[in-house]
Amino acid sequence: MEREFQLHVVTDGQKDTEELLATVEQIVARGVDAVQLRYKSAPALDLYRLAVRIKELLAGTPTKLLINDRVDVALAVGADGVHLAGKSLPVDRVRQLVPRHFLVGRSVHSTEEAVAAERDGAHYITYGHVFATSSKPGMPPRGVEALREVVESVSIPVLAIGGITPENAGEVAESGCSGIAVIGAVMGHREPALAVRALRASLEASGRCPKVPFFWPEDGWMTKGESVK
Repeated sequence: MEREFQLHVVTDGQKDTEELLATVEQIVARGVDAVQLRYKSAPALDLYRLAVRIKELLAGTPTKLLINDRVDVALAVGADGVHLAGKSLPVDRVRQLVPRHFLVGRSVHSTEEAVAAERDGAHYITYGHVFATSSKPGMPPRGVEALREVVESVSIPVLAIGGITPENAGEVAESGCSGIAVIGAVMGHREPALAVRALRASLEASGRCPKVPFFWPEDGWMTKGESVK
């Protein structure tokens, strides 16, 4: 059954290798759409080796592998795409470096940044933080209305991120976003597979559909003015 909403899980960079791999194995079995490997402090070689092992776990499943920030590692491991942070390389330059069917996402924190990311060629964006989150201590959340404004301002998929739980995922879905990206709600949960199932159930129970469905390039996704060859 094709899902309406995307559910991406971003790694927290805190678990040791074996614990992380065990978590990934559990959540893939529950139907996570993408695992984004985010490990800011890891040297390139360590990140590459970890990505190789995660990719092995994902083999034969529909779950995709994204690498946070490191375009070099994403290309070296043959990942499905890269997710660029606000201070990463420019989207348009990255698009020139990667294969055509390689997904390029960008984190944004305002409507202006969202519009710029679309203009520069991002396939999708994440916007947040929507709710209060421990990963952004002391910083006020931007809220669902701001998320809705971003969704309405662009014609590419928008994933919400930041403090999203099964209790508020339905409210997020009502914004028209294309799905969610979570860190603590899954990576910090005692039973990650149950957390994924609860998040998915909350999204589907919202009764809403994304304004822009999230498609991977290999499935025919294209940016405006392009055709997939």
